[in-house]
Amino acid sequence: MLSPALFSMQRQRLPALLTHELSHAHLASSMSQVGVWRLPQWFKEGLAVMVSGGAGAEGVSESQARDAIRSADHIALASSNSLLNLGVIRYAQSPEVPDTSFRTLMAYRQAGMFVTFLHDTDAAGFARMMNAILDDRSFTEAVTTGYGADLQALWLRFSQAQSTRQ
Repeated sequence: MLSPALFSMQRQRLPALLTHELSHAHLASSMSQVGVWRLPQWFKEGLAVMVSGGAGAEGVSESQARDAIRSADHIALASSNSLLNLGVIRYAQSPEVPDTSFRTLMAYRQAGMFVTFLHDTDAAGFARMMNAILDDRSFTEAVTTGYGADLQALWLRFSQAQSTRQ
């Protein structure tokens, strides 16, 4: 469901947001419902943000997200979804700022940046990971298949790369 504002006052956002939402639909049509449900929310949203060029994370810049990551205010990398977190990306630590739309945008931006990092630093590994995901393998197994490393090691590489960027 899309906001009616996208068809009038925010029409410029429509193509990117449609791409974001269609990426969710494409993923859901390519694997079992259980497989889609098991994928971590941060990954599903990060993938959609990446393929849409940032849609869903507008309002938080990459620079703001990098600053937050540097100060240890970052998303938690769950390796699967949970009934307790349906549709929510959790943070590694309880935030000082309560849940707000800004925090949601920040989570989407960070997730999108991490998924983009995974894609851009090893496109072949990303393809292997996505193929394993589409074969309904667990997310943990898919990451290992793609990168020969676990999620925490990949996040460490990502966060270290963020510390050297402006």
